[in-house]
Amino acid sequence: MAVTSYAVAALVGYLIGSFPTGYLLGRLLRGIDIREYGSGATGATNVLRVLGPKAFLATLLVDALKGWIPLLLTWYLTESHELQATVGVAAILGHDFPLYIGFRGGRGVATTFGVYAGFLFPLALSLTALGIFILLAFRYMSVMSLVTVPLGALTLLGLAIFHLAPWAYVVFGFAASFLVLVRHLGNIQRLLAGTEPKLGQGGNVRYGESSHG
Repeated sequence: MAVTSYAVAALVGYLIGSFPTGYLLGRLLRGIDIREYGSGATGATNVLRVLGPKAFLATLLVDALKGWIPLLLTWYLTESHELQATVGVAAILGHDFPLYIGFRGGRGVATTFGVYAGFLFPLALSLTALGIFILLAFRYMSVMSLVTVPLGALTLLGLAIFHLAPWAYVVFGFAASFLVLVRHLGNIQRLLAGTEPKLGQGGNVRYGESSHG
């Protein structure tokens, strides 16, 4: 029964996470496959580059909801923190590797924030404020992502040590941080090389033609 519960939670989280927000907006607004432009990703950062700020905000909201909604459903159905963490990781995997569009998606940051919001809303709010500060100061979305997601995991670790958060949430935080790190390896290389585009740049470049974030 326990194995079945985890399998169902993972499947639900993955299928909801697979909803291809940025891809659909690219098709609806410009008749393009957004993965052929900018960074080649479907997440909010590339949507901003290619489709503009309104589509960016819509993508950011929906992608965050892809993490929050399955967690909320699980929270109402069970008190198991382990199942909640499972559905959260599955939602990120769905966003990163979406079933519906050939397993080529985004980098999972907004979806991770959605899960953080479901776990502990003040944590997500604080990380969002920090993220905005980083964006204003440095204008690199990748830097914001690589700082805030692991910081969320470390915050949950500190809370768990003092029995203020379940350890399953800590496991989620570090799993999400690992996924974000892996999905940003190219960005890290470009940051070190000084070729990483700043926020909003590179949207007209065809994917693969030049350096992109």
